[in-house]
Amino acid sequence: MRYGIWETLDCDPTTDRAAIRRAYAARLKAMDVDADPVAFEALRDARDAALARAADPVAAVDVEPVITDVLPPEPVAAEPEPEADPLAEAMNAHFHELEALLFPGHDAPPTAEEQAQIDHHGRALLGDPRLEQVDFATGAERWFAETLAASIPRSDPLLEPAAAAFGWIDRRDDYALSADAHAIIERIAATRFAALVSDPKHRLHRAWVELTRDDNSRRNWLTSPTDIRDLLTTVRQRYPEAESRMNPNRVARWTKVFGKSPRIRMRLWLALALLFVAARIGTSFLTPVHPPKLDADRIAQAVAGKHLLEVQKINPSLAVDIVAAVANAESSAGRTGETKTRETLIGELIAKRLQAGMSNPPDDLLVRLTRFDVSAMRILQQRSPAACVAANVATELGRVPEPMREQQRALLHDVMLNTSGYAPANIRTRFTVPGEIVDDVAQRTGWPVAKVQQVLRDGKDSPARCTLEIALREAGLAAQNGVGMKLLRDLQPLVVVPAEPGTIS
Repeated sequence: MRYGIWETLDCDPTTDRAAIRRAYAARLKAMDVDADPVAFEALRDARDAALARAADPVAAVDVEPVITDVLPPEPVAAEPEPEADPLAEAMNAHFHELEALLFPGHDAPPTAEEQAQIDHHGRALLGDPRLEQVDFATGAERWFAETLAASIPRSDPLLEPAAAAFGWIDRRDDYALSADAHAIIERIAATRFAALVSDPKHRLHRAWVELTRDDNSRRNWLTSPTDIRDLLTTVRQRYPEAESRMNPNRVARWTKVFGKSPRIRMRLWLALALLFVAARIGTSFLTPVHPPKLDADRIAQAVAGKHLLEVQKINPSLAVDIVAAVANAESSAGRTGETKTRETLIGELIAKRLQAGMSNPPDDLLVRLTRFDVSAMRILQQRSPAACVAANVATELGRVPEPMREQQRALLHDVMLNTSGYAPANIRTRFTVPGEIVDDVAQRTGWPVAKVQQVLRDGKDSPARCTLEIALREAGLAAQNGVGMKLLRDLQPLVVVPAEPGTIS
């Protein structure tokens, strides 16, 4: 026989949290919340009590009521219950319905009806007028980020509405944005990319269809290996979450192809290649071939992220360098017949001026560079401690979230826009860490000061050095009275400062 909370939930006593949630959801669906708010409150309390007992099995034992001869206490006049808040009750109902839908206790994908219900209850919560209150909105944003990230893919219908409501995509470069919000942004980007390549008109559509097929049949050789390679490269560099939508067996088979000889095995491909070559030979006598013309405006956009006229207003010397580089390349082509590619020209400009831009960045840019370095180091800390030690805005970081890659490009553009010429040759590689910073680092790492000093002197232990580098930058960001900014400049690997003896390199 069921007693107490189990009678209210209409289920047998259990410590299975999923079973408790299912029982609660079933009872809630059969209840008219607006007509019987007291029963709804009792049901909600029963669910919370059952989940609490599930977390503590000892407390989950049902206790029979005990009847004693003790006289009941004198009745006390009950205080009038506060009036129910209709808005709060309605939002609570949406909240519990949504929670039951997102965490049903099984791994089956949601039905179309469930997706519609998830969208309905989620949008109702996102339309709560209390979100205009800062304190309420802060807690709600945290709950949405944590809950939606934990319940992907069931939460997919709500990712875009929630991101729009809280401005997550616009704030993707904000270092304070939570990891859950970043995970949702990645999911949204992957979903949008999947929609693009699902269009039959997209260049990579056939490759996408080939890699997402459910069957494990042989490779479709009518699919271009180049398109397969381009698709995998794009996904792994910009939309890593999208690879979870591919068939891993098909991805593995095609990956093996790339490691083999590029010889084409099928006669059809050979015939197509011969036809293509013949067509090119036939038309080459009629159409002159011209190398693509270098465009100073496009070079400026690649180097500094702005049009040439904007660069000229912000940094005239950089604009002059860009125009001169294009003119010199065209003049050289006229003399020798060899034209530099756009990529070569961009690489030369960056190599010539990047260190100059890092030599004396304004304080606000230096702070942003340091915060980026800390974020990159934390990502690499588990993956590759050695790469973590050397990570900075000018290095290739491998597989990182797309928002971070966009932030890296934006920071490099800002660095180039702050170039004032070329870097001086006198580069300082050693400096002293102040004692107050050492004490702060000891607190952040949990190490004794002696170990901090040892790792400062001897950086052969990559994991320890990575932890130290992160703590040093965080201590520099937190320090006051100019000590922190001096340390941040010393820590920037591309910053050029006067040479002097020191204790760390």
